[in-house]
Amino acid sequence: MSVESRKSGSVTSFDVAHKAGVSRSAVSRAFTPGSSISEKTRSKIQKAAAELGYRVNLVARGLNKQRTDIVGVIVSALNTPYRAGQIDALTKQLVREGFRPMLLCVDEDKDVEQLLSILLNYQVSGVIITSDAPPNAICEECARMQVPLVLVHRTDQLPFVDRINGDDIKGGRMAAEALVKAGRQHLIAVRQEAPGFTGVVRIDAFLKRADELGVTSNTITISAVEYDGGVAAAPEVLNQLDVSPGVFCHSDLFALGLLDTLRNKHSIRIPEQMSVIGYDDIPQASWAFADLTTIRQSPNRFAQVTVDLLKHRIKYPESEPKNEIVDVTLVMRGSV
Repeated sequence: MSVESRKSGSVTSFDVAHKAGVSRSAVSRAFTPGSSISEKTRSKIQKAAAELGYRVNLVARGLNKQRTDIVGVIVSALNTPYRAGQIDALTKQLVREGFRPMLLCVDEDKDVEQLLSILLNYQVSGVIITSDAPPNAICEECARMQVPLVLVHRTDQLPFVDRINGDDIKGGRMAAEALVKAGRQHLIAVRQEAPGFTGVVRIDAFLKRADELGVTSNTITISAVEYDGGVAAAPEVLNQLDVSPGVFCHSDLFALGLLDTLRNKHSIRIPEQMSVIGYDDIPQASWAFADLTTIRQSPNRFAQVTVDLLKHRIKYPESEPKNEIVDVTLVMRGSV
């Protein structure tokens, strides 16, 4: 079997050295920061390594192991309650299953090459990428390098890559039904100017169900995000107070910003004058100041299904991609 036809995990530094026409020690220096090697030689070695699909196993250098139990978890927006709860549940589930999570927080200006270097050089067993974590290049490279990959709340369609999403269509429809059942005959959807995949699906399902139920609806689009987005939406919601609307926000933070502003700044009585419903069921939604009706998607259930998908992908790397949908439930509280 030729080196080129092997899977990436079996390619060694000897293969790279042979292809690049250098010594094995030169290959080692090429992937060691600060080592003495010319840029021309380093470039030649890195080109050969990329063509062969070679990955440096930094953990194996110290532990002399062929693979690690490390799972890379790529996230962003950890300052939001839902994401923090999601990652807490996911990392605990990974540990229970015998893995060691390696958390990588991604900002918009994060160097993609640096992330890939961290993930691939440590010979991770797999990678989990969450919804707001950019960019697609990381997903594509992990797939190309045959690293087991599970995507959470993402739409990327890649070979041998599994995805998990909440039942956002069901959630959006349940929100509309709950508001209409509460007597609201005009529904409002509050959305970000550039919503993520889940926000789009939830709001589209909400508006479609409103139309099916024979009630009028409209959308308020806000450039601000999360709590600030709800605050910014309040004036436009107030302009429609005369029809006693039912308002759906695609996240609880949006809904909390709206509730706070309507109640404390404008003295609006909720649910007497209007109803508000959110999404996610973050801990703050149940606090007395909010008492927010919402759509719940369980972080623990998400974590269990995600890790099960990853374990299956590790065991059967060339199996057909799976797209798992996790159920959601309506949690009724005092805002509806």
